[in-house]
Amino acid sequence: MQDIADKLGVSKGTVSLVLSGKAKSGRVSDETSQKVRQLAAEMNYYPNEIARSLTTGKSMSIGVIITDISNEFFGNLTFHIQERAKKYGYTVITTNTNERLDEFNDAVTILLNRQTDGIILVPVDGGEEITQRIIARHIPLVQVDRFYPAINASYIIVDNYKISAKMAEMLIEKGNRRIAVVCYDIKLNALMDRKQGCIDVLNQHNLFDPALIKDINYEQQEEEIYKAIIEFKNNPDKVDAIFFCSRRVFITGMKYMHKEGIKISEEIDVVCFDKIDSFSIANIPFNFIEQPIKDLGEKAVDILMNQINGENTINQYLLEAQIRRHAQYE
Repeated sequence: MQDIADKLGVSKGTVSLVLSGKAKSGRVSDETSQKVRQLAAEMNYYPNEIARSLTTGKSMSIGVIITDISNEFFGNLTFHIQERAKKYGYTVITTNTNERLDEFNDAVTILLNRQTDGIILVPVDGGEEITQRIIARHIPLVQVDRFYPAINASYIIVDNYKISAKMAEMLIEKGNRRIAVVCYDIKLNALMDRKQGCIDVLNQHNLFDPALIKDINYEQQEEEIYKAIIEFKNNPDKVDAIFFCSRRVFITGMKYMHKEGIKISEEIDVVCFDKIDSFSIANIPFNFIEQPIKDLGEKAVDILMNQINGENTINQYLLEAQIRRHAQYE
């Protein structure tokens, strides 16, 4: 910065303001700003973020821990987190856990060692003690999509129970009586609430059959979902509808329903808890639950930034989801 300042005949402070994106607030003219940036590029100058963090006490980075980067929902969520973080001048370090406790532990360790200014995470089953390590270090934390009830920390989630119960009511109003539920056997509130919302409504209408509730092991999901589809197909009491509690379970289920020659909507109604953009080109009618992914990501960043800037309030938000219909082509 001193070399740039000397060549342009300006102060080092002026160069610092321009290169840190604070030219306007520092009342540096557009002409001077352009000269500083042009010369910096010619000299291959890049800010030393490590040195800067030693001065400011901030790394200007946040960590994001998600469970499945290949899942379209988490990919979209991460995108909106990154876009929002940019507006605050922050970069995002993203890690993936594959719903595994050991990988969750590794992700937390990496982000703490990187000295990120805050962490946004999607909880993993059994990860309370690991998450406490973040709190013990006084690192700002926001849970998204799921949360640990035993941990007093900020979170932003969808009202999974309410929308799932509403969807079950709609299926019953349509005339369905034998309604199956396929969900991961993961003991976290998001998935448990989706399943329970359906079960409670089925019980209220005396339609609950425990044999139609399938808890899928995440590690063996291909085999177990296929087995469930076969059971539904061969059930002597016809299954009218299947509620898939997540997008990945839905996609796998649809694959095996197609393989078994089951006609979607004509023979069995299906519901997906999430929107799947790739199905917009498929001529298959079904209902899905659309989550406010953009709001989840942006609000998580806003909450985190307030904490990074000194706010001590615990913020916990419950957002509404919407039921949509993927219609068949006319």
